[in-house]
Amino acid sequence: MLKFKTHLFIHNQRLWEPNDLFGSARRRVVENFESRLGFVNAIELAKRASAKAVRRTIEVSGKQVVFFEYPATESSAQTLVMIHGYRGNHRGLEAIAAGLSNFKVLIPDLPGFGESEELAETHSVSNYALWLGEFAKALGIDTKLHLMGHSFGTLVVGEYATKQSVQSVSLVNPVSSPALSGPRSGLTNLTRIYYSVASWLPEVLGQRLLRSTAAVMVMSVVMAKSNNRSLRRWIHAQHRDNFSDFASVRVATEAYEASISTDLSKLAPFIQVPALVVAAELDDITDLQTQQVVAKAYPNASLREIKGVGHLVHYEAPDQAAEFITEFLNGLK
Repeated sequence: MLKFKTHLFIHNQRLWEPNDLFGSARRRVVENFESRLGFVNAIELAKRASAKAVRRTIEVSGKQVVFFEYPATESSAQTLVMIHGYRGNHRGLEAIAAGLSNFKVLIPDLPGFGESEELAETHSVSNYALWLGEFAKALGIDTKLHLMGHSFGTLVVGEYATKQSVQSVSLVNPVSSPALSGPRSGLTNLTRIYYSVASWLPEVLGQRLLRSTAAVMVMSVVMAKSNNRSLRRWIHAQHRDNFSDFASVRVATEAYEASISTDLSKLAPFIQVPALVVAAELDDITDLQTQQVVAKAYPNASLREIKGVGHLVHYEAPDQAAEFITEFLNGLK
């Protein structure tokens, strides 16, 4: 008797295998083999950082900001402020923070995300950059600031660096091409409609639409490139737990518009300080060739590339990102 196996695929990734009677046993064998091959355990890196994280609060422009401090091994270490991506929170950058033990790392929840209160103003790139300056000033580190951003965070960091004094910027998966033109424009416009519909609905229904588990999972499956099953499951769990951690529909829609309003190709020529660009071979947001071209537009930048991963470097290759950032910052001394 023939048995047929049914698979559900999204973007070449298998999600479901209902007739696989030996799936669990085979998965354990595969994961053990992956471990022996030397796959970096991003899960353990994130746990390590979370275990030593110190939750702190501060008032910035009349609003409470929650940020997390990851102490350095030496008290005299430099301070690095890390800015997370759109719809994320501090947890998304913890695996990278674990590899930066020689630095005092601060990761705030951006206003309107995680535990931080939303801005009174529009959640635009320029307003987030202004907020970043006030945040650094309130902590007394605005004159010796090293910044790192991931994805949307690179826009905030880049915008800040074009207008304010900063020691350096590290840009991981930078958004370096316009979202409203080129091959991504169709998907961008469809996503804009999705957010517009949410904004038209009553708040409860709008939040339900934006927090849809199905929508979050489709995004997660498409973005994850690793074939490590344990890592993929963890990435999906991270997105389920954290990708809907926004305060309101207003925050989510305004910040989405901000995320497609500019890109690093426009900001790069005006970032005069030393810059590190960490690009990924399989990035769906900005392809590697574009990153290579834009990297040349910075007056003082170095480009590092990571093979085999996409826009989720902070989950799929946090050790490599941390290594590149460490080498970069140590080279500035």
